[in-house]
Amino acid sequence: MTIEEAIEKSGTKNILAKASTKYAQKMIQADEEVLYAINTNVVIEDNNKTLINKKIGGAFNLKGAINGVIAITDKRIFFCNSTLGSTNLKQILIKDIQSIDENINGLTKTGQLRICGITDTFLINIYKENIGEEIKQIIYNLQTQDNYSNYSNNISQADEIMKFKKLLDEGIITQEEFERKKQELLK
Repeated sequence: MTIEEAIEKSGTKNILAKASTKYAQKMIQADEEVLYAINTNVVIEDNNKTLINKKIGGAFNLKGAINGVIAITDKRIFFCNSTLGSTNLKQILIKDIQSIDENINGLTKTGQLRICGITDTFLINIYKENIGEEIKQIIYNLQTQDNYSNYSNNISQADEIMKFKKLLDEGIITQEEFERKKQELLK
């Protein structure tokens, strides 16, 4: 899937982000698969210079947000902005994501999603219902797959099933994903 197709699918297409969308597509590597993309406003904070826990009025600080593309591939999440010949690109590898926090209004289902990496944090404006949940689920699934692929072969099937059950109980994976993994392990 292309970046533009992913943005269309998410329902967040913004004609003003056309250059950012094209630039983001150029950043996709041959061995990378685009899983999700949105047009939105983002603040990128350097974890070494900024206190990210500051809140203003009960919300994350989104002063200084710029419009662009957030894309999630099977390897990374990245933000891309291209305006008047100036481009910005920041990425966090999936394996380097430390936490995902949200500040979503229960009524409107809009707000902010904060994704903390080792060196940078993305504060992402969520303007459409379910976008935050979709982003979190994709990242959790990728992290679970990565962890699963690193398990040693000598761990019993029962232990593996218990680990996936714990992920299910914690809400990290869905019932469908749990059942699929369980069936794979029992083959």
